[in-house]
Amino acid sequence: MVIILALEAACVTWLSLANAYESVTTTDLIRFAVLFGVSLAYSEAGARIERLRRFVDCAETGFINPASLWCFAAALVFPVGLAGAFTAVLYTWIIVRAIRTQSATPHRLIYTATTEILATMAAASVAAAFGAGGLAESSPLGILQITLAMITYAVVNQGLVVLVVALIVRPASISEVMVSTDDETLEFATLSLGVLLALAVIHAPYLAPVTLPLIVVLRRSALVRQLQVQATLDAKTGLLNAAAWRREAEREIANSERVGATISVLMIDLDHFKQLNDRHGHQAGDVTLKQVGKCLVEALRAKDIVGRFGGEEFIALLPAADEVVAANVAERLRQRISSLELPHGGAVTASIGVGTGAEDHGLDQLISVADRALYEAKSAGRNLVRARRADAADAAQTPSGELDDAAFDRAVQELLRDAEH
Repeated sequence: MVIILALEAACVTWLSLANAYESVTTTDLIRFAVLFGVSLAYSEAGARIERLRRFVDCAETGFINPASLWCFAAALVFPVGLAGAFTAVLYTWIIVRAIRTQSATPHRLIYTATTEILATMAAASVAAAFGAGGLAESSPLGILQITLAMITYAVVNQGLVVLVVALIVRPASISEVMVSTDDETLEFATLSLGVLLALAVIHAPYLAPVTLPLIVVLRRSALVRQLQVQATLDAKTGLLNAAAWRREAEREIANSERVGATISVLMIDLDHFKQLNDRHGHQAGDVTLKQVGKCLVEALRAKDIVGRFGGEEFIALLPAADEVVAANVAERLRQRISSLELPHGGAVTASIGVGTGAEDHGLDQLISVADRALYEAKSAGRNLVRARRADAADAAQTPSGELDDAAFDRAVQELLRDAEH
């Protein structure tokens, strides 16, 4: 809180001093009106896209803000103080609209405005250092001016957000709160459009609205990408969800059939997970799921397919892995999970079932065999690995479509556990 308030105070101070000692020309005011008018036009044209983006975005990619486009363009067009004033006016309008529609939390928007104003003024300061030899005259020096201003803007804006997020969530590694590569690409694409917009405002203001279709297409494409990610990944662990895992696993099995390779499936179930939730809270349970998921990704090969099967159960498909190799991998996983250092001070163990089959066994058969092995591990006392090999009699379902005995017992146990929870 101290850091947030200090940054907001620094923002107000710098903004006030910069505007107190700068002179604003009529040309500046005309450009201000043009840029602000285009930003308002986009807000109406892209309102539906932004609502959908916020709905699917949550906190995963909250660093990437479409307002960066207008703010960075302002940094290239205006003097330092006026660039900051433009961002302040833009965010005042955004905050008022958010309060009216109840679409965002005001105090978060205020801090976002602070980071944007500081980033805009920092980028404008870099751009101003080039004087008239930069963007205004479209000289070769403008390339260096734009590049340095873009880097400055991104570093200041994202750095201040990462700082506060890290102080709030206290991650084990700073990389956990850093912007992803996809989001970084989107940010620089947005800033690049800001350059085009700035050039239009400076040299041909009547062409500024022409950039709107490009901006709408960029944000729509980003939304499609986010929807694809949301549709395939589990929100708590970042692993593939059950449906996406099945698609990838079936594709890998088809490849294994062509080369005649043995394939294995691991079913990993966390022991007494409900007790962990009851003792330490559901937030601790979510952190545990995330750390176990990270442990699986780090311990397995890049070509292994890992997913969250549901609840506290994970699943992994190991191409070209026979029963011995898969059992050794499972044992290593079991040991790594049991040695995890959890933030709440508790511990977690896992029971693992290994199902191995030849190329003629289908995915459902392998899952069924691994499920039986997992049932054996749990029945034997938990925190164990059990392995089974598929044979002709193994099938996930009988011809009538009914569950086999082991799968039925597991399903009953899951239902009872859910009912008790």
